Amino acid sequence: MGAVSSAVPAYALLSEPMRFPTIAICTLAIVFAVCGCASDGRELAEPLPWQVTTTRPLPPTSAPDQSTGIDGMTLTSPDFVAGGDAPASATCASGINLHPGFQWSTVPESAVELGITLSDQTDPENPLLLWLMAGLDPDAGGLTQGDLPAGAFETLNDYGQPGWGNPCLESFQTGRRDLQFRLYALDRPSNISPGAPGNTSWDELAARAIDSATILMRITADSSAQG
Repeated sequence: MGAVSSAVPAYALLSEPMRFPTIAICTLAIVFAVCGCASDGRELAEPLPWQVTTTRPLPPTSAPDQSTGIDGMTLTSPDFVAGGDAPASATCASGINLHPGFQWSTVPESAVELGITLSDQTDPENPLLLWLMAGLDPDAGGLTQGDLPAGAFETLNDYGQPGWGNPCLESFQTGRRDLQFRLYALDRPSNISPGAPGNTSWDELAARAIDSATILMRITADSSAQG
């Protein structure tokens, strides 16, 4: 008589359910879950300050307090310091509604016309045009507060109104508005018409400019209270 084999038939192995301790199964499940989350190649972004605090801080602005042109052209104002509070006369707080005075220097020799804009840069991705004046004489050296010199003109702003936009703090959540003036130097006439739409006029001014310089002023709760 032949020897009796002790091997287990293959079909028995297939039909016999495999048994693991319950603790081992749970441990493997946790390991797989953790590894799956950690190995997907993605990195968590750092939370923004207002996502981890209860008080939302002021967002940064992409506009500097002041910038000079490529050839050194500068724009300054006797009515406010770069990055400082707007004069009350330039906001709706006082009801006077006058643009500030300006001084410029180192204008390119080839410039035949200057233009100046005021845009709200509180949300740099969606700037708002508040004022545009063009037809300025490069040799004038500056602009007096509230003045419209001979030969100069204003267009509509993004509110659809002519002239100075009379900015207010309004109901901005940040409690601040960042307002940037930009002086454009043109080596050919702007060909912009008085009272033209502000958005197209702004594009034309920027497209024809050979140099530009900026200065920033801000409207805050403190500056609004001055009026």
